[in-house]
Amino acid sequence: MEYLAVSALALIQGLTEFLPVSSSGHLVIAQHLLGWNKANILLDAVLHLGTALAILVVFRKDILELVTGLFSNDRIRRSGSIRYAVLLAIGTVPAALAGILFRDFFEKAFSDPRSVAKLFFVSAAFLAASAIRKTSAGKPITAPKAGWIGLGQALAILPGVSRSGTTISTALLVGTDRREAGRFAFLLGLPVILGAAFLEIKDTPASSIAPGLLAVGFVISFAVGTFALRLLMRFVERGKIGYFAYYLAALGLVCLLFL
Repeated sequence: MEYLAVSALALIQGLTEFLPVSSSGHLVIAQHLLGWNKANILLDAVLHLGTALAILVVFRKDILELVTGLFSNDRIRRSGSIRYAVLLAIGTVPAALAGILFRDFFEKAFSDPRSVAKLFFVSAAFLAASAIRKTSAGKPITAPKAGWIGLGQALAILPGVSRSGTTISTALLVGTDRREAGRFAFLLGLPVILGAAFLEIKDTPASSIAPGLLAVGFVISFAVGTFALRLLMRFVERGKIGYFAYYLAALGLVCLLFL
């Protein structure tokens, strides 16, 4: 794999992991166009680790507050942190179970670019629905809401279904405040992204791709991912996330016509 190709894939991963357009779907299409088969699954894992680091950096204050709150002597603060951690755990369960029980099914989905193109329309539908739904400020995440958001994240294992788009849209559809919808969605995605990456690394020979290429991919995906994550949070807070539905619908149509 040439450095230019790895850089291109890392750029795509960094932008599309957080923008609600499906990073996995874009990588499948890019790999198809570049003529690169899925042999380099280790690179995908490293690119995901780069974007996971972007979440840690952008939401470092929220994560630090949550972790320190769990061990705080302040009973109210500790109770709030425990409650939020439980909500994240509830939201994580559906994707974790789906990934374990249906891993072969999901992996096969990555081999069909036309199916990915059709799933772009699913992401577009979620985004359009959330744009229509009017949300009011101040509504917290509850256990049932966390469960619904988790189901959205499980669906987003499919390439072409945006994880960020589906989880944020689901959070908005169940009546969550915009800022909290974005924060919860990305904190929820962190263990899933890390877990999937480590599973891929564990099952892939270390010699499958040069370390230099992995380093380049990691750095680019982290840097671009940090920019994209901050950009998306601005879109979410301003209620403009639905605009990405037009892009996904157009992309799906173009892919179906020309792939």
